[in-house]
Amino acid sequence: MQATGNILIVDDSQALLSLITSFLEAEGYRTFAVDSGEKGIDFLKDFSPDLILLDRTLPQMDGIEACKQIKQNPATAGIPIIFLTATSDTKAIVEGFRIGAVDYITKPFQKEELLARVSSHISLYQMTQKLNEQAFVLKQSEERLKELNATKDRFFSIIAHDLKNPLNNILELSHMLKENYKPNEDNSNVIDDIIEHLTQTAENTSKLLSNLLDWALVQRGCMRYNPENLNLASLANECIELFSSIASTKSITLAHKVDSKTTVFADKNMLVTLLRNLISNALKFTPKNGSVTVAANQQHGMVEVSVEDTGVGIEPEKLSHIFSIIDSKSTYGTDGEHGTGLGLILCKEFVSIHNGKIWAESKLNKGTRFTFTIPTDFVE
Repeated sequence: MQATGNILIVDDSQALLSLITSFLEAEGYRTFAVDSGEKGIDFLKDFSPDLILLDRTLPQMDGIEACKQIKQNPATAGIPIIFLTATSDTKAIVEGFRIGAVDYITKPFQKEELLARVSSHISLYQMTQKLNEQAFVLKQSEERLKELNATKDRFFSIIAHDLKNPLNNILELSHMLKENYKPNEDNSNVIDDIIEHLTQTAENTSKLLSNLLDWALVQRGCMRYNPENLNLASLANECIELFSSIASTKSITLAHKVDSKTTVFADKNMLVTLLRNLISNALKFTPKNGSVTVAANQQHGMVEVSVEDTGVGIEPEKLSHIFSIIDSKSTYGTDGEHGTGLGLILCKEFVSIHNGKIWAESKLNKGTRFTFTIPTDFVE
């Protein structure tokens, strides 16, 4: 079986270049020959061999300087270098090792010695490269495993805390309603308050369950994706109508600026969930008398959809983590509304399924704008 590998030979002797090339190519190696250190450096800008045979005494840039430059460049530092030298001076040989050479061959050399040293160092280099590739794959697998474990931990955290607590509240409020309901007593205000809290808690829990189940389906790869042509303005109207009472309670102006002719090619359920989560989030963090606006504009075959509010904003250090399941945390809105951050995680998942992007821009005490892209038409 013939040897394999790419070898760069740098020597100013054409006779020696021809001789070495003939020896190596007869063994199955692929060779490249240049006659100066400068040309060797230029060659390495576009090609990475498995071994460099470098003449120590070259005109202008000698082998020592060429070796230094190769080893100082992170892209080429790992390539093994064997010096071709006419001297057996120990000091000169040690200097070569000090600057990064792995071996040396003294001229005139024996063919068998050349081939043995070349074979040894190429085999070692190629084995090291394979180990590095395997280490990289293992590192990626390790990072993915950490991410999956963090996702699992966050999932159970939501179930154990964010889902358990509101259910306990519903149970407690139900008991209070039962105890306080006395037809002959004027307690209508107390009953109204209990019913209001009970309804709000039930709605929040229902929303959380819906997001949680959808997110679990996405993680398992079981979420159905059925894109179709949709009128974005119509969907925006539906979502705004859904949140009109909440906006009215906080005296928030909720409206959209989406052209009636704007269409997108998307999964309706996912797109509605996207809009609902972003609008709900905006209302949650916008104080009374603020505004929340849905807008859209076309950009290169995609529609940029934004939900902008005049709310409290997001701290810069938190902005880059808001779509991460690992770093998401429960937060409270301007009226004490509770949330898990799961809605934004789900938004990112749904946008990704549509081959779009989602991002956020925010200024403290000024407001936040969430923007995502969605296709205007079918994309192969």
